[in-house]
This record gives sequence, C-alpha cells and structure tokens, in this order.
Amino acid sequence: MTWIYLARGNQAVQQKLFKELFDGHIVEWVLAVLLIIFLIWLIVWIVGRFRENEVRHVDARELLLQFAEMQREGDLTDDEFRSIKKRLVDSSEDNTEQTKKEDLPDTPAGNDQQTPG
Repeated sequence: MTWIYLARGNQAVQQKLFKELFDGHIVEWVLAVLLIIFLIWLIVWIVGRFRENEVRHVDARELLLQFAEMQREGDLTDDEFRSIKKRLVDSSEDNTEQTKKEDLPDTPAGNDQQTPG
C-alpha cells in the first residue's frame, strides 16, 4: 500500500512516509547500516583467509618463462637464471617421480606372472 503512494509521486505522502521512517530512528538506521557493512567486511576477510591457506599449484614452465623474461630484461644474470632453472627442473622431476610412484600398483615386481601348477 505504501509503495502505491510512492509510485504515484504524491509529494506530501512521500515526505510523510520518510518522516515516519526516519523521525527519531536515525541512530538505529545508522547502526543497522554499520552492522551490515561490518558483516560484509567480515565475510570478505574470512574468505580471504581461506584462500591464503589454499595450496597454490605453480607450473614450472610458467615460472621458467617468467624468469627467462627477467633475464632478457637484465633483471637476472646468466648465473642466477641457470641456478633457478636447475632448481625448477630438479623440483619438477622430483614431483614427476613422486606421482609415478603413487600411480604404480603395490605388488612386488617379480610376482606379475603366475606360474601354472
């Protein structure tokens, strides 16, 4: 019913309605708005904290490309780039070997064939 008066554009009714809503209740409205702002901030902060704890997978190729670009720009020396490249290649090989070991079955190597008998 109130929205009908607002939609029609009756100035006196609009002023009366807003006066009833805000008259003597300004402090409550301000506190309500501040509470909503605080809750939004709290939700954003909590989500940010959970995202900080996520394991971030960084592709070694992407890192190598970024470091190669830094070397071309002169931010890294050749020795620094070689050292970083060696570490990245070694860590990616370790990760590859570890995933291969996890994918292998747990059976002993010599028991793959069954002998009749």
